[in-house]
Amino acid sequence: MKSFLSALLVLVLTVTSGVMDARGFVYAGRAWPGGNIDWTAVGQSMLAFFAGISLYIGAVRFMQAMGLNAVALQSGIWFVATAIGIAALDGTVVQWTRLQQLVALGVIAGLAWLITTAEAR
Repeated sequence: MKSFLSALLVLVLTVTSGVMDARGFVYAGRAWPGGNIDWTAVGQSMLAFFAGISLYIGAVRFMQAMGLNAVALQSGIWFVATAIGIAALDGTVVQWTRLQQLVALGVIAGLAWLITTAEAR
């Protein structure tokens, strides 16, 4: 049960971190409308990135407690969450072709397999 709760906490923290970082990327993309800096967007971007990295650092603590010490796998979980978050927040995921959506699911499945098999060792 403890292992399940740790895994759930890692998932929640990592996905939330990825979503916050995705928000940071979306706001950063809005920081220069018409070639002029928008300080509100800059501030929103920075706050979102700060929240994202803070949550990620917390997630790493629980990943390591579960035996997941490979930085590449730790960041891979975050990467998938961030990429999906960006696509969802800016609405492009619905514009993806079915093949692109299937590849995204394959990447998620592949990372899940890597994480699961790496943890088992």
